[in-house]
Amino acid sequence: MDRNTSQPTSALIIAAGAGARLQNLTGPQPKPLIKILGLPLIKRIILTGKRAGIKRFVIVTGYEQENLRSALSPDSTLADCQIEWVHNDRWDLPNGVSALAAKPYFKEPFILLMADHLFDKATLEKLIVEPFGTRDCVLAIDRKIDGIYDLDDATKVRIDGELIVEINKNLQNYNAIDTGMFLCTSSLFDALESVNGPEGCSLSDGIRVLARDGRMRPFDIGEGFWQDVDTPKMLSHSEKTLLQGLTKPTDGWISRFINRPISTRITKWLVKTPITPNVVTLITFLFGLLGAGLVLDGSYWMVLVGALFFQMSSILDGCDGEVAVLTFRESKYGSWLDTITDNLTYLAFFSAIIWAYAAQNDLSVVRYLGMGSVIIVALAILVMYYYLIQTGGSGSLVRFNKAFEKHTIGRSNLIARLLNLFRMMCKRDFFTVVLFGLAALGLLSWMFWLVTVGGLCMGLAIFISTGRLLAHDRTVKQDL
Repeated sequence: MDRNTSQPTSALIIAAGAGARLQNLTGPQPKPLIKILGLPLIKRIILTGKRAGIKRFVIVTGYEQENLRSALSPDSTLADCQIEWVHNDRWDLPNGVSALAAKPYFKEPFILLMADHLFDKATLEKLIVEPFGTRDCVLAIDRKIDGIYDLDDATKVRIDGELIVEINKNLQNYNAIDTGMFLCTSSLFDALESVNGPEGCSLSDGIRVLARDGRMRPFDIGEGFWQDVDTPKMLSHSEKTLLQGLTKPTDGWISRFINRPISTRITKWLVKTPITPNVVTLITFLFGLLGAGLVLDGSYWMVLVGALFFQMSSILDGCDGEVAVLTFRESKYGSWLDTITDNLTYLAFFSAIIWAYAAQNDLSVVRYLGMGSVIIVALAILVMYYYLIQTGGSGSLVRFNKAFEKHTIGRSNLIARLLNLFRMMCKRDFFTVVLFGLAALGLLSWMFWLVTVGGLCMGLAIFISTGRLLAHDRTVKQDL
């Protein structure tokens, strides 16, 4: 079998249907414009495709085509996307007719997407590089049948070995589900033309032709995400799944089970407002500074309320990144702003605890010891910044944490175990909860010693681990 050697950079998006089952929510507007967590459905699909490597998008319109085009054409966030429009006058016929309307626009292999199917970037990236024959087509399929939402509505697929042999929504004997993502050659158009008639043809009709000729191959998405958005319940499920996917691999237990469930609920509201991720970062920063200012008073209630504001800033700290991811507004500047303001909050809050405790005890040595610890933490933070700059320039500390985990995983020596313990204690979600608990118990002295001793341990852990990581990176580069 001859193989294609080029990777597709163009995508065909079918956006012609009326979306009748969602019209109680959309009204007369086209279904692709319904918003999912702040973004129109089709815009989310285009931006995901762009990040996966697609440069050109051919969109087939039908129902309310002018509304669809006028909604996307002036959008500055899509300015660097090459978008071409094709209108299908027979949009009320099955979707294969819409695909055929775009035939003149494709000479090379292309990706075919539905305007009402969500997917993740990683899945599309893998599909784009999937090897396939010059006359073959590939359908991304999901074998996780038990996890399919609204299985009755899904299009079923039967696979035999490395070939798709049948596809039908009412198929009884099946072992996979159609995800609505295809890697196609011009053979798809030939297959559709062979079955097109007065009543039109569906994509499934064309796939069945290719399957009979042994030219329809499956691509298993594995743990990848996709979701058809056809009904109000599917829309709600899609939003829930996207929010659940915001959990980071470096999230600690507290962040995963306490902070994230709260922050994602706030984010679900924020994405529907004009508030930008950087504004959320600054609001979070103000919460942290206000908490530090209250703690300076030193009285029980002021320390408790200050610790509460610090805890709230820890929860809100997840929102800026969540909003950025969901609305495709991540930036290098934003990551640095988030990291720097977070760390300034730590330093301000730690300094406030030390100052309040030292004022109550009128001990200069206590103040010097505590502030010395804060200085150590500040220097450690600068060392982490140095690492980030040396290894790519992005300001996200997630990269530092992932590199640390990768470097220490499987190591059983005492230093590695201690470094890992200190790293966990350095996580904001951990120490904010501990400090709030101590504030509630009125244990300002404990808060002081936790910050002082913990800051020294934090600094030590960062100094040692960063040095090891940089040495390891240099060794890898030399070996390469």
